[in-house]
Formats: sequence, structure tokens, C-alpha cells
Amino acid sequence: MRSILLVAGQFGSIAVLLFGGGWQLPWWAWALFALGLLVFAWAVVSLGGNNFTILPDPRATNTLSQRGIYRWLRHPMYTAVLLCGVAVAFGAPSMLRWFALFFSLVVLVIKVYHEEALLIARHPVYPQRMKRVARLCPGIW
Repeated sequence: MRSILLVAGQFGSIAVLLFGGGWQLPWWAWALFALGLLVFAWAVVSLGGNNFTILPDPRATNTLSQRGIYRWLRHPMYTAVLLCGVAVAFGAPSMLRWFALFFSLVVLVIKVYHEEALLIARHPVYPQRMKRVARLCPGIW
């Protein structure tokens, strides 16, 4: 149930970010939004179909992906959501979008901790990977 609520919060905040204001974005916001989409696409390709799920719960046949963008980030799809969110919230700001961006960040951080606890339980080697690979942003977190 917790996983479903986290996904609902994530998708709800994405909807508000997308539809909570105009789309007259400056060039830098479009560039940041495009970067977010590229990060997302790279993550999907790197993850492999066996591992992809919208829920933070790993599939029964889950394996730890360490290829592509997963060499540098443990949760690149969440990074992609935040890049796109920052692009629209700062490129065409509204109070609704700023609230949605903050809410999205909170939900994604909770989702990161929840997902990592599940991955540790499933893969005893995951804590070693956690020491080497950033969660959302290399050099920061």
C-alpha cells in the first residue's frame, strides 16, 4: 500500500507540474526539460525490461542494473522527474508548480529510502553498490 501511495503522489505532482502553468519556457528550461527526458530514456534502456516497474517494489526476477546511467546513479528516473520539474517550475513559475516540485522532491526522497530498503532485503550486495554510486546527483546525494 505504501508503494502505491508513493507512486500516486509522484504521478500527481508530475501532473501538477505539467498542467499547473503555462509552457512559454525560456531556452534554458527547454534544454533542462530535454535533458530530463534523455536521462529518463537512458535509464529505461539501461535498466532492461526485466527490471522496469512503476512501483518501488523490485520484481521477483529483479537483477541489479549496473550498466548505462546506473553506473553513476541509483535512481536516474527520479533524477529525470526532478530535472523536468525544475525546468517547468522555474521556467514558467507558478505557486502551484513550486508546491508540486517541493512535494515531488519529498515523495521521491521517501521513495528512494523505501526502494533501497527493499533492494537491500533482496540483494545483500546492494549496500556495497550504495557506497560507490550516487542516489540522485553525483557528488551531492
